[in-house]
Amino acid sequence: MSKRMIITVGDARVGKSTVIKLLLEMLMLKGKRVKVYSQDAFDVFKAYENLVPIEYFNLLNDEVDQITDELKNCQLDIIIIDMPGQYIEKISQYIESISLFDVVVRFGWKLTFLQPISHRNNCLDYLNQIIQTASNNANYVVVKNYHFSPEFREYDEKIQKKISIIGGTEIELPSLHRNHYQMMDKLVKPYSECCHDISLILFLRSYIYQWIKKFRDSVMDNDLAVKYLGLN
Repeated sequence: MSKRMIITVGDARVGKSTVIKLLLEMLMLKGKRVKVYSQDAFDVFKAYENLVPIEYFNLLNDEVDQITDELKNCQLDIIIIDMPGQYIEKISQYIESISLFDVVVRFGWKLTFLQPISHRNNCLDYLNQIIQTASNNANYVVVKNYHFSPEFREYDEKIQKKISIIGGTEIELPSLHRNHYQMMDKLVKPYSECCHDISLILFLRSYIYQWIKKFRDSVMDNDLAVKYLGLN
């Protein structure tokens, strides 16, 4: 059972942190030892700080060597790295400059790119550049975020086949009303605890529960996603 470095690249409001939070809870249920690195220092993962170590870094200040050092850490099973899409060029340069693909293999890890997509074309631009940089040196899990759009025509027409050819796969993040997200953020609790918090009316708790369940089912019903996200 290999260790996994999971990298997600994209802009704010595409669902990166949401997907990471949902994945964190699934990994915790599997007893995985996880650490998160995030460029965002605005308490995005505050509700999860008591569950897993979360460290903030600055990509522009070259504070990323500490991340590759973690590959030598035998106490971890999963490293999740949340990177900003606006620095995609620097991210690609960093990956090539340190020979990340070779380093990951040397220490017995596997690399996965976890990419939420929405209706915005820049999501596809980031995904395309990641594929050009990593090719078949990594695994790919594309997350179709239905919060933003009921269809993904550009992705389906231009990239889906490419993802399939290099062995990637897709999962789904069901839509959830903005008010539900805001209510969960105010509670500052992991998502799975929010659906049991009696300060929320039963209808909302039930809706959140079903939202979490649908995401988990989308992952667990997909053997490749289970493998690529370290849930096996």
